[in-house]
Amino acid sequence: MIQNLKRIIFQDVQNENETKKVSVILRLNAITMCIYFLCLLCSFFFTGRLELVFWCVPCFCAFVAAFYTTYLNKTRLAVMVSFVIMVCWVVGFVWEFGWNCGAQHFIFVLVVLCFTVSYVKIRWKVAMAAAACILRLLLYAYTTLNVPHCVLGTGFSATFQVINTVFIFLAIALILTVFSRDSQEMEYKLMQYNEKLQEQASLDPLTGLRNRRSMNEYFEKVSEDYAKGKMENMSIAIGDIDFFKRVNDTYGHECGDLVLRNLAEIFKENIEKRDVVSRWGGEEFLFVFYNRNGDEALVFLSSLREKLKKMRIPYKENIIAVTMTFGLCEFDFRQGVDYSVNEADEKLYRGKESGRDRIVY
Repeated sequence: MIQNLKRIIFQDVQNENETKKVSVILRLNAITMCIYFLCLLCSFFFTGRLELVFWCVPCFCAFVAAFYTTYLNKTRLAVMVSFVIMVCWVVGFVWEFGWNCGAQHFIFVLVVLCFTVSYVKIRWKVAMAAAACILRLLLYAYTTLNVPHCVLGTGFSATFQVINTVFIFLAIALILTVFSRDSQEMEYKLMQYNEKLQEQASLDPLTGLRNRRSMNEYFEKVSEDYAKGKMENMSIAIGDIDFFKRVNDTYGHECGDLVLRNLAEIFKENIEKRDVVSRWGGEEFLFVFYNRNGDEALVFLSSLREKLKKMRIPYKENIIAVTMTFGLCEFDFRQGVDYSVNEADEKLYRGKESGRDRIVY
């Protein structure tokens, strides 16, 4: 039963230009008001004020009609109907029972509805809230100058106030819960979307490694760590695939992309968490060894180089084997990024000139 009720309340609208949130808020408000008038009806009945029962029945039916309009796929109409019914019953009750009935306090619910379900611009929402305030003042002025048609006893006025307080808080809480939950979900989705965009902007789409832009940002961060004394040294290495052009020319760029992806996977599997590897450009990769000197970085690169030599990449009917040449140096924080990268690049070039498949340190 509860699941069926939830399905009815949270049923989506069919019009793609309308939002479900507004309809759900209006439905919850209509249900709350129907229960409210049922409670009043029971109170009138058990206290012997049967003549007052007839005030609750048309109000109950009016909010049933308001609930029904939310399924007509005309959200603006549903909003207007709910607003008109709220104003009419509040004015009617204050006119009949006087200020002590407390119906005028439901104007606060009307203001909350105004800001959560109305499609108009914010200045019109403020104007509507001001109009609600004026209405409340006019009702107060009327009740001070006129005697109510039906005088409520002290005990029944207290009952009226208790019921009003409970349902006013309940209505506002339900409205704001739906409204804020929807907004929070939207903010969370937007945050996830932005994070995904940032991640995509910082990663090389082919290999999934960091790209050059991301590495430059990383260098700024580690330079700050060094300045704050959080790290003592750092080493960098540039690795280049030997005869990669020959692979592309012989087997095609699809095979070349496969080689790059396989190498990236090996890098990810073997590099430590504190270290970083990126695709620096083409078939070049940049390694950063955080808080490790050149000797420590050399041990890692030597092990990695041996694993690369043993790697075999199947492509169609062929088996591709590749090697890499590395240029390694300790990062010079005084000279900056460009200086250290150029130093590693020069050592890489020397390794290429002297036969490839080696580490120059």
